Amino acid sequence: MNSNKMKHVSIEEIKSGLLIILFLTLLFSGFYFLNAIQKMKHNQVVMSEYTEKIQMKEDLYRSNFELNIKIAGLKTSDVYCIESQKEGKLLSGMVKDKPVLIYRFTGSNCKTCYIDVLKDLQSELSDSFSLGKIRALSSQLTERDLLILKRTYNIKFPIYLIPPKSFNWIAEDYNVPYFFVLHPDMKISHIYVPNNSYPEINKQYLEDVKIFISE
Repeated sequence: MNSNKMKHVSIEEIKSGLLIILFLTLLFSGFYFLNAIQKMKHNQVVMSEYTEKIQMKEDLYRSNFELNIKIAGLKTSDVYCIESQKEGKLLSGMVKDKPVLIYRFTGSNCKTCYIDVLKDLQSELSDSFSLGKIRALSSQLTERDLLILKRTYNIKFPIYLIPPKSFNWIAEDYNVPYFFVLHPDMKISHIYVPNNSYPEINKQYLEDVKIFISE
């Protein structure tokens, strides 16, 4: 009698043990699959962000390529450029035998954007030859604004004031700062709209232009 009771209890214990094991297995599996799902979602987000960055880079290259197709080779007017009340020169006076790099910005552009690029120009093209081949042309700022800008950020290359409608090409309609190379025949090339989200591309452009204007 006692033996049968012991056997009965043992079977119940075994069943309880199996149920506990099954419960723990299911619980562990649930945590495992939940973690796997979360990891998969994280990977999807990372991949989506990476793909978006690749797409933005492609858009940057494509937009600059299309801009060059539209306006590279155009000839600019010989506008008068003011550096101060006592100093100024015609644009043609900035190019003699070799081309120069022009950085064009206006007071209506994103201030942080054009200041960041001015600082990059100062640091990336710091040697005397390169700085001697850079000019910045600005509109909608005062001489006092430019003086403060140069002193605040220790800008060594000239920044001139020109009338807002000095150039009639499409890049002016974008309302963003941009670069172009000005040649002795007053034609332009190497147009580039920098993007502060991709400093490595901006740097590569400056390095390539530096080689070009040094040849």
